[in-house]
Amino acid sequence: MEGYELQKVLESIKTGQLQKVYTVHGPEAAWHTAVYKALHDRVAESGFGDWNWSVYHGSKDFLVDELLTDMATLPWGSGEKVAVLKDAHLVPAEELERLAKWLKEHEPPGCLAAFFGKLDTRLRYAKLFLSLGMEINCNQLQGEELLRHIAGYCIARGKSISRAAGELFMEMAGSDLQFIHNELDKLISYAGEGQEITREMVQEVASLAPGEAEQNAVFAMTEQIAAGDQKAALAALDRLLDAGENPFRILPLIERELRLLLAAKTHSGNFEDTAKAMGERSPYPVRKAAKYAPRFSLDQLYQGFGAVVEADQEMKLGASGEAVLRDLVIRLTLLPHEG
Repeated sequence: MEGYELQKVLESIKTGQLQKVYTVHGPEAAWHTAVYKALHDRVAESGFGDWNWSVYHGSKDFLVDELLTDMATLPWGSGEKVAVLKDAHLVPAEELERLAKWLKEHEPPGCLAAFFGKLDTRLRYAKLFLSLGMEINCNQLQGEELLRHIAGYCIARGKSISRAAGELFMEMAGSDLQFIHNELDKLISYAGEGQEITREMVQEVASLAPGEAEQNAVFAMTEQIAAGDQKAALAALDRLLDAGENPFRILPLIERELRLLLAAKTHSGNFEDTAKAMGERSPYPVRKAAKYAPRFSLDQLYQGFGAVVEADQEMKLGASGEAVLRDLVIRLTLLPHEG
């Protein structure tokens, strides 16, 4: 389910007729939280929130009897009644099947929201749950879906963000939606009265996702290799090595830069399709590599791959990783000057 579809689901929870059952599953925790909050807000509107809102925590010893009694109880006042089963994937399958069968045979006065960390939709109880209401599949957003979500998040708050700024933001912020929303809120606040969030604002304000800082430093070095800036690339390599970066982690990212250059040089479709085929989370790295791809011939890029293989073999045979990487950086920055 894409981000804009999930936004529609959240709106329907807030203002529409509640479903008998919401089956929420998938890896994106931020969407789980958003669905939970939307349901809670809907119940709270009646003024009887504490009475009409129940939360149960699944476990391997969980029995559904108390939940069934709760589901059969009429709500207080005229508001909505919701029972939430968190960590439903921990509940024994026979108990989940008992719950699903009861829901199929009865029309409870409230609704059930079952939150699964993971759900095998082929299982009998899962099929029953899905047949009784709405499935909310909280997949992580990637590529164009994530870019559309970022743009939509900004538009909903009175701002716009250019494609270039959005792609750079994706590269920096990663794919954790909660972190992305926090960083977008910072950018929206920073933009002030201005309508557009620019690439420059992203560079100035947005933070790197946890674990991305070191990787971003490696990416900066690989871009300097692609640009042929030998002095800057070697200086960046020295900084990484001085900081304790493992040479065996740096080498695959140098090889990745060569793959990006090759893809940018030979692609016949759009950058989005090329990035997806390479397993990249956004087209930004391919588009960035396209700036430097004309500096290299195909033969030179293949020579570069050969140099990476040689470096890998030397390091595995015990050669100094620092020395091997320095030699590799020099060879790669000199490639466009070779005949």
